[in-house]
Amino acid sequence: MTKMTTKIVVLGAVAAALGWAEAATASDAAVDFSGKRINVLIGSSPGGGTDGTSRLVGRYLEKYLPGKPQMVYRNMPAGHGVMANNYFYNRVRPDGLTWFGGASSYVDANNLRKKVVEYNPTHYVYIGAVIRGGSVVTIRKSTFKNLTDKSMKPVVIGTIDGSRSWAQMLAFGVQHLGWNMKFVVGYPGSAAMTLAIRRGEIDGFGTANIFIQRTLLKTGDFKGLVQQGEAEDTGVGRRKSFSEVPAMAELMKGKVSGLDKQAFDFWQKVTGIDKWYALPPKTPDNIAKVYREAFIKANKDPDYLKFAQHQFGADYRSVSAKVIADQVSTTAYPKLEVMELVRQVRIKAGLPAARLSDEEMAKLAKKLGAGDLKIKAKLDDVKRDGRVLHFKNGSEAHTAKVSGSRSKVVIDGKDAKRGALKPGMACEISYAGNGGEARTITCSAKQS
Repeated sequence: MTKMTTKIVVLGAVAAALGWAEAATASDAAVDFSGKRINVLIGSSPGGGTDGTSRLVGRYLEKYLPGKPQMVYRNMPAGHGVMANNYFYNRVRPDGLTWFGGASSYVDANNLRKKVVEYNPTHYVYIGAVIRGGSVVTIRKSTFKNLTDKSMKPVVIGTIDGSRSWAQMLAFGVQHLGWNMKFVVGYPGSAAMTLAIRRGEIDGFGTANIFIQRTLLKTGDFKGLVQQGEAEDTGVGRRKSFSEVPAMAELMKGKVSGLDKQAFDFWQKVTGIDKWYALPPKTPDNIAKVYREAFIKANKDPDYLKFAQHQFGADYRSVSAKVIADQVSTTAYPKLEVMELVRQVRIKAGLPAARLSDEEMAKLAKKLGAGDLKIKAKLDDVKRDGRVLHFKNGSEAHTAKVSGSRSKVVIDGKDAKRGALKPGMACEISYAGNGGEARTITCSAKQS
């Protein structure tokens, strides 16, 4: 080797060493956001659950991130979150000055196959996630003996169209636990199914709505059969408000193997995703670390928990970055045979292979006599920034939930946000029975 070659090699080695040292220093450098403004991209319209939880998390990240930066929120709902994800993935610098507030639909395997998608959520650097309480299936106590005895009448389960996570959970029960069930498809929502179970038309159904569940349980005629369960660092746990009801993962333990186990694990992790928060790909470890630490501190803050549980439910809780990253990596790009097996499990249980259209749902609901109510009423009260309406149907006090994406609000002939609804407004309300979701709310701004 010549002297010149030796010199080049030595210089190269020194440069490489310095480069590694510089990279290590950058990765370990203290992070300080003093005087900084941090952009928060939200892939939905203002007022929904994704928007609400992201803004709540952001408020407390301001408190716990080093330097106490200011959060600036930007909603990008176009394409049901696709535009926001494409922008975040391809154009945002990994410098800690932008993070994303997302939802389960943005990492759904079916949606990720669309040609307009230009992002890969498995590359995101996750901060953490939150869940607001999974679904619980409640059935009539007198039918528990029928559940495992196929010589008896099947337990009749009312459902919307079979695409809901709790209906798929029961399909696994039929397939692998031998549950004796019959599904009646076409109920427009939980309120309609509540009415059907009280009338004796069905024996059970599932919902995450704690008010509906408690109302049924108070009668003494019903009991929780199984719950979706909640992701934890150590596995799947039970929802706090339903600690006596077993999680499906408990009942399925040791019952499946091979591809069947992959299909169930896929379902379990898909249904465990609710709202999540992430930094862009290639964000340095030191930045990710301070965000994750701030997220953990926020979720231990008594004021944060009090506000979150008041606005989003008593079972609102956080999920670690490790858990949400594992959920997304498992479910975003599954094997085709796994997705097909999940579909076949539904079909074999007597459920539709895919989500039904609005027209199909309307026909089934009409056939069941479970269509929406449509009344004219004055709004007696409006809670949670338009999320819950109180009014009277005749002499009975009723409530209706207003979705930020599915409910259509019109005030004085113009489309409006649910936050514009005020007590005293005269409205025509189309809704799925007392406590159900409103499809349309058409009001006059003039209060009576």
